[in-house]
Amino acid sequence: MPTTEAESPTPNNLSVNHAMKTELNLFHQSQQPPIHSLPPEVLHLVFLQFAGYYRHLLRFRLVCKYWAEVINSTPELWILISSQFHPELQAMIIQNSRDHFLQVDYDETWWEGDPENKDRLAAFARLIEPSASRWQTLAYCRMGGSESGTWPLSLPLHNLERIEINGSTWNAQRPTLDAPKLSQVDIRLPSVNLRALCGLQSLSLKATNSTLDELMTILRASPGLYHLSLTRTLLEDGTERLPSSYTRKIRLSRLCYLHISGALAESSSFLLNWIEAPSLEMFNAKVHHRNQAANHTHICEALSRYLGAFPLPKDQRAQVRIGITGSEMWFSIGDRTINIRHPMGPEADGAQGIPAYIASAMKHLDSRTYEQITTLDIWCPDDVTGECLQIVNSRFSRIERILVTDGLGTVGARVRSVVQHLSSPPRLGSAEEWLLPKLTQLQLGVRDSTNTDIGNKIVELVKRRKEAQQTAEITELEIRISSGKLDPSAVETLSQSVMKFDLVEA
Repeated sequence: MPTTEAESPTPNNLSVNHAMKTELNLFHQSQQPPIHSLPPEVLHLVFLQFAGYYRHLLRFRLVCKYWAEVINSTPELWILISSQFHPELQAMIIQNSRDHFLQVDYDETWWEGDPENKDRLAAFARLIEPSASRWQTLAYCRMGGSESGTWPLSLPLHNLERIEINGSTWNAQRPTLDAPKLSQVDIRLPSVNLRALCGLQSLSLKATNSTLDELMTILRASPGLYHLSLTRTLLEDGTERLPSSYTRKIRLSRLCYLHISGALAESSSFLLNWIEAPSLEMFNAKVHHRNQAANHTHICEALSRYLGAFPLPKDQRAQVRIGITGSEMWFSIGDRTINIRHPMGPEADGAQGIPAYIASAMKHLDSRTYEQITTLDIWCPDDVTGECLQIVNSRFSRIERILVTDGLGTVGARVRSVVQHLSSPPRLGSAEEWLLPKLTQLQLGVRDSTNTDIGNKIVELVKRRKEAQQTAEITELEIRISSGKLDPSAVETLSQSVMKFDLVEA
């Protein structure tokens, strides 16, 4: 039977078949969403936004085979691994991360005696141990009585840059870390050999019972330190047992943040006198003496070099702050703060010793810092308010604004005391001199104005400073009252006398 033209395998027929197939393929491609045809480089950039967010990545893998291949072949997406993840996900992370660095979360407290979880933790340890040289960060939460001892800390962590150790109990074993690239350390309770730490940029110690000599050793070996935080780290061995080799100060030229909380004043004073931190921006110290009756002048003087370093960072308030209660004293400049616990012991002259401490805290302030400060925030007992204001007046000549708020258990006491001292010039030496002559703004927080004449006292303050030739006029006044109301006549007078007057009553 003769072959028809349609059946003949001639070039014409082949050309027609090829054209039909091409059109068919184009049609099928046009029916697929454009997202499926994105090049892998573009998908790679999109998926990188979800690196370590496995809930999203696992869902993306289900979209299509193409997406799953791109995700599985991108090691940068598989950067975080935790002992709390499902074992299948843990295995997938180790496989897909290939040679990429890992962020490891190893939490022994998670199993809390559950045999099944305990076995899973042991399996996780076996899984990740071969990758120890790829660990870039390690968050290790150790449980008391752990059978693994300090296993993760004994591995060769040659690329580890940051470690966070949270121990639930004191640990007698303190291995030396094999981590030459380590730069950030955050430790709660003693866990490692501190003397071996060096080249750090950030160090945070919490309740580690570290000695002062251990800390000094770390600081000498870490001249590039940027952040130092000591919380409930007493540095208890004092100064008497320190090596005689400490003859040269430790210069930490990059240190910007220094936080000391719950430390002994004696050791803190020694530490602060032996370091130099010309770039310090954020500083706060909360210290106490072993003997609550001790005098705090020395520690305040040691802290003063860091309080008033010039210049204040641009994002900090140009403010000096004085706060005194029965159990604590605060003194701050900008965001740099000292906090002394139990400052009014009997051998420390009670509240009368406070002005001396504040004067000591100002002793080494840079004179240029004084010119930057324009605001005073003050709350203190009536019997030392006058002295505190005089000390501030003698140093901070550009104070334009005062904030004062009554404390609990007082009826207009703090506001009344400040208003009284600003209403007339005290005698300083042989002459009378107005306090804070450039003052133009007052912000007063009155807790209870019931049955008091605080409104009339404020009227008198505004009037006297307006009439005095040596003082600026009060042009802005804000009064916030928690309970009660001011006398209506006083409110009327203030409304007419002050350019900007705001009254907020409960």
